[in-house]
Amino acid sequence: MIIEGFYQPAGRAAREAARLFLDDDQRLTLDAPPAIQVFSLRDIEVSDALGSIPLFLTFPDESRFVPADDSAFRRWLRQHRRPGWIYRMESHKRGVLLTLAATCVLVAFYIWGVLPWVSNVIAQRIPATIEQNLGHHTLTLLRASDFQDSTLPEEKQKALQQLFQQVTPPSLRHDRTPVRLKLMNIPDVANAFMLADGTLILSDKLVTLSPGDDALAGVMLHEMGHHAYRHPMRMIVRSSLVSLTLLWMTGDVSGIGDTLLQTASLANELQFSRGMEREADDWAIVEMKREGRSLEKMAEIYRRLSAEAQNEKANEYLPDWLSTHPAMTSRLEHIRKAERE
Repeated sequence: MIIEGFYQPAGRAAREAARLFLDDDQRLTLDAPPAIQVFSLRDIEVSDALGSIPLFLTFPDESRFVPADDSAFRRWLRQHRRPGWIYRMESHKRGVLLTLAATCVLVAFYIWGVLPWVSNVIAQRIPATIEQNLGHHTLTLLRASDFQDSTLPEEKQKALQQLFQQVTPPSLRHDRTPVRLKLMNIPDVANAFMLADGTLILSDKLVTLSPGDDALAGVMLHEMGHHAYRHPMRMIVRSSLVSLTLLWMTGDVSGIGDTLLQTASLANELQFSRGMEREADDWAIVEMKREGRSLEKMAEIYRRLSAEAQNEKANEYLPDWLSTHPAMTSRLEHIRKAERE
């Protein structure tokens, strides 16, 4: 059998017309100027049969031959070599379905099993100097934006620092990156968040919004819970792992790869943030009970923060999986249930 096709010498992008003579004794003769070469089928690598993608032959010197009549070459190849397992799986609907199901299971296991465990292990072992550097650089970026030093009265700031010291559990006082309170004036924002180095940023407006010390204690302990579980570092590690995984799968981040990378990273961060908030709430509830503080005050400041959010009305219509935080109603009910218990 004679198969016309194109020959591509090793290390060259150009290709030229050539012919391949196929014998029944599994011998292949390549007629590609300036020489005629003879090969045995066992010495030639044939690409996997994937759907209608044309096969190509790779010779021992890394040169290639692409048959023009792909179907004729496939028929000859099936007579002289057993098809690979990829072709056999692809040729049977049951195999395709089983492969698809197995892929879905592996992806789910990687996202909900491997990623959380690996990110937690890595985050717990990151040196304190790295956490401190991350926190320092983050604070520098905040100062470069609209974040300014607190404008609260000096006495109020001292009282807040004293409250912070009172509610800080002993375990966090002796942590490798001890927590500290940083009061800042963020225009029109009532918020609190924890940096990677244990710096708790508390806005002036949130302090003004609070109904009392127990409410502020609840917010402080919630953010300390993030630090206790190393949530900031776990999110950084997990997002990095997602990015590296997609880079490995796509080969680059240009075009559609970049879009997939951003979409997958966003979905990963949304899901992980909800889990972190639930963990931090539970941690804060335990500490509030241990210190004999009012969980009702904690729920009250949550309600006030919810009302302050400008987009709260729009978020009521969003599904829970599309929100970075658990639904506020479920969080409040969880706190009330803990108070009853």
